[in-house]
Amino acid sequence: MYINSDPSATPKQGFLQGEFRLFHIKDKVQRAYEPHYHDFLKIVVLLEGNVTYIIEGRSYSLHPGDIVLVDRGQIHCPQVDASSPYERLILYLSPDFLDRYREGASSLDSCFSTAAYRHSNVLRLKDEARHLTISLLKKLEHAQNWQEEEFAGPLYCRLLCLQFLVELNRVSLDDNAQYLPNGALNYRVSGLISYINEHLCEDLSIRSLSALNCVSPYHMMRIFKEETGYTIGNYITEKRLLKARSLLAEGTGATQACYLSGFNNYSTFLRAYKQHFGELPKRSMCAKKT
Repeated sequence: MYINSDPSATPKQGFLQGEFRLFHIKDKVQRAYEPHYHDFLKIVVLLEGNVTYIIEGRSYSLHPGDIVLVDRGQIHCPQVDASSPYERLILYLSPDFLDRYREGASSLDSCFSTAAYRHSNVLRLKDEARHLTISLLKKLEHAQNWQEEEFAGPLYCRLLCLQFLVELNRVSLDDNAQYLPNGALNYRVSGLISYINEHLCEDLSIRSLSALNCVSPYHMMRIFKEETGYTIGNYITEKRLLKARSLLAEGTGATQACYLSGFNNYSTFLRAYKQHFGELPKRSMCAKKT
């Protein structure tokens, strides 16, 4: 089944109510793709198209069969050449689902942590592994479409998803796995993004960042907006809010999460959090019970 539009439409795009969800999308007409992020993990497999994928200020020129690994909170956006259709498989994954099936040191999100270690978000598989992973996703697509009509349909879908993840993690952990080198859209923007993410609790004023990059504030803000679609201030705020939400999920109190994520004023934090997530910050009940 083809869906001719992205399953999401806001800066924090997409929603996931269950453990996982697979989409098969084929865009045949030109459309705009805005930078966005998700609260869950995302795997994209390119089937067709001339696509450059941008993740956190780094760009990857994709080939059909390439696997894009987008972690929670990573701002990303495809740039698509409209001369050919853009077809892809997209798998949304709940962090709780991956944690539930952790076996000792074997974690189903290892492919994401390995990608981060290799400083790349894109895995290019050899023919045999590529055919296997795409075949499993297409089986999952068929099973997902018919799960309400077939015996043990939801269970079969879960098994197929787990099999895909096991195979993907095995090939991603191989020493010979090929991770694509990335090309920074602008080395100053790439370096600035890395610095911001590593120093969220510190002074990230425009003046301090400008001095760090040895460029004028105006020039720095202009190229950052051009390359990412975000203002520097909005990017920092979103990253701090995501960190605060993660701390809350781990059981940290709201006041402590506020300051640990880099906010200097609790009232400002409350307003920003409610505006962004539609609710006031609260500690995870699950975390408090453990």
